[in-house]
Amino acid sequence: MELTLTKGFALVLAAAVLATSVMIFAMGGRFQLVEAKAYAGDRRPWWFSLGLVAFAALYVAALIGFVTAPDRTWAGWVLMVVIPVGAALKAGLVILNPKGRATVSAIEGDRAWRRIALARAVLVPVFLVLAYFA
Repeated sequence: MELTLTKGFALVLAAAVLATSVMIFAMGGRFQLVEAKAYAGDRRPWWFSLGLVAFAALYVAALIGFVTAPDRTWAGWVLMVVIPVGAALKAGLVILNPKGRATVSAIEGDRAWRRIALARAVLVPVFLVLAYFA
């Protein structure tokens, strides 16, 4: 399997979702502090901004690789078009919307955060399959 930028992007997504899901599950309700700093504060922490810039740079590189590739797969289209549209929708509903930030900030307790961690973890095999077929 040749590693392309599109495949690499999918693998980074899978690793990031796995790592954050494990962290959320381990921290439980204490993860609320991390979430509040990242989304509900007046200013975003440096690590959050740096992560967004790094992710955007990786996406742009993968998108350029996808656009210039001689053949494009259905998995590549999902990774480069469908998922970013979904992420933009989430950003609009949660990150950029005060009501959405308030809703996320209101999540409390170990059980609720562990359920979120498990729900997110379902995406790991999806990203791995997309990486394989991209």
